Amino acid sequence: MSANVPPKQKKKHLIAALVCLLLAVGGGIFWMTSRNSPADSNSLELDNNATMGVLPGIDMAERQAQLQEQLDESMIAFSINGSPVFANGGAEGNLMLENPANNAKLLVVEIYMDETQELIYQSKALPVGSYIENARLDKVLEAGEYQATAYFKAYREEDQTFIGQAGAAIKITVLS
Repeated sequence: MSANVPPKQKKKHLIAALVCLLLAVGGGIFWMTSRNSPADSNSLELDNNATMGVLPGIDMAERQAQLQEQLDESMIAFSINGSPVFANGGAEGNLMLENPANNAKLLVVEIYMDETQELIYQSKALPVGSYIENARLDKVLEAGEYQATAYFKAYREEDQTFIGQAGAAIKITVLS
């Protein structure tokens, strides 16, 4: 039967078969991924007992002030040089650590080597609105580049209790 089919016709049949095969495979993949979609398996049902609005007796100005206070405390503002340079392992480098005036919390900075998790620098508490431009690391490093993480630990000014911390990746360069 195939002996009587011209070569151009065979080519058209082959292309049509390939297109059908690709459509079938694509449809199968779509069906497999869509049947496990989160919208189908994890949909939430709304509670019939819920009332829209704000609880009775709530002062909206007071609520807003409380939320703003929580937000202000949970946000940690800081600044650091992302690529400080040190002339040699024992020299001061341009860390440029800053506790901005709008931060309203004390900051202690700790820098750890990413590879070893070794603490290589720790500041004392930086008051609000202060900065350290240049500092010497607590560990002497050989010449080279080092990936590190600087953690800014935040403390309340009034009682010095720990609030939380934020981190920033930095690359330390020691020239000689």
